[in-house]
Amino acid sequence: MKQLGILTGDDLHSLELAQNKINCARQSLRPDAVPAYAPVGAKTEFFKEAIFAYADALYLQDSFWQDLAKQYCVSDKDMGKLWVDFNAGMLFLLD
Repeated sequence: MKQLGILTGDDLHSLELAQNKINCARQSLRPDAVPAYAPVGAKTEFFKEAIFAYADALYLQDSFWQDLAKQYCVSDKDMGKLWVDFNAGMLFLLD
C-alpha cells in the first residue's frame, strides 16, 4: 500500500456525499419502497426518478475518483486500487 497524499476536508465530504446519495438511491429502488396501494402511474414515476437519482450518484462518485486519479497521476487501470482512510484523511494506492 502506497500513500499518495492527504485529502482536504472538501474531498472527504464530496466522497461521503456521493456515497450517501448512492445508499439513499439504492433504498428507493427496493420493491417495497412504494406502498402496494399506490397508483401504477405514481409507482412508475417514483422508480423512474429513483433510477435517475442512482445514476446521478454513481456519476458523481465516479467523477470524484477520476479527479483524484488525475490529481495523483494514477492510471485508469489502477483507479480501482484507490482507497481512502477517512479517519486519517489519507489517499492510498493498494497493491
